[in-house]
Amino acid sequence: MTSIKKIVVPILAIIISLSFNISKPLASMYEEAQINANSLNVRSENNTNSNIITKVNSGQKYLIVEEQEGWYKIKLNASQEGWISSQYATKKQAIGVIKGNNVNVRNLNSTESESIANLNTGNEVTILDKNEDWYKVKMNDEKIGYVYHSLIDIKRDNMNATRGSSDKLSKLYEVASSKLGSKYVWASSGPDTFDCSGFTMYVYKAGAGINLPHSSKSQSAVGTAVSKDELRLGDLVFFHTGGSSSINHVGMYIGKGNFIHASSARANVMTSSLSEGYYQNTYVCARRVIN
Repeated sequence: MTSIKKIVVPILAIIISLSFNISKPLASMYEEAQINANSLNVRSENNTNSNIITKVNSGQKYLIVEEQEGWYKIKLNASQEGWISSQYATKKQAIGVIKGNNVNVRNLNSTESESIANLNTGNEVTILDKNEDWYKVKMNDEKIGYVYHSLIDIKRDNMNATRGSSDKLSKLYEVASSKLGSKYVWASSGPDTFDCSGFTMYVYKAGAGINLPHSSKSQSAVGTAVSKDELRLGDLVFFHTGGSSSINHVGMYIGKGNFIHASSARANVMTSSLSEGYYQNTYVCARRVIN
């Protein structure tokens, strides 16, 4: 009996140890990490010694695909994932937006199941889970049902765009954020150093295949005008800095009142807020290049 205890106790200890160290996959709840810091490092592994693959900014939301103690693995885009410290993010339930009118919400995840509600384009639901090709959702009246996956988009606060342009805008953000920290060099347009218009020119060429002129003033004539309260990811924002009375600086809006730009004052590519005193006072206009 004593020998059996000697065998069983170590095995139990190993099982308990493993249960506390195993990764926690996202199995029963669609959750997002809302970023609480600017220029937060996204790493290739869940430790501070691993490579930085990109950076994310305050207010942006990303689907959590895995958790480990102190870390979230997030989905950056259709093909890329990375790890962030959970210390700088808040976990929230994902929101889905209905695509199409008279969309059936069914009692079970089958077209043979009864419809318990009908939703229309723009209606929002809380996503609880995904079962094969169906999302399990909670409606505003607290009813729970299933919607076919192709009839829902995951809401992204930092990407308010039409479906046809969302992939390009996502790529623009991916390219731009990958250059955070790059040095400012006058008249340079990448790939490793930039001036302000050289940075936006590079991002649009690499991210969307669009050629912009290498001048902030010239870029302010591209696309269509958009008001400050209608800005969305990818819009170009223009300023008259350094006491100038005409446009001489440009950046790209990335959501939540923030933009990314090559700053001559800070000598690198960085993010700033449009509501900060300096940029609030020198803001001129914005242009939308991708509709």
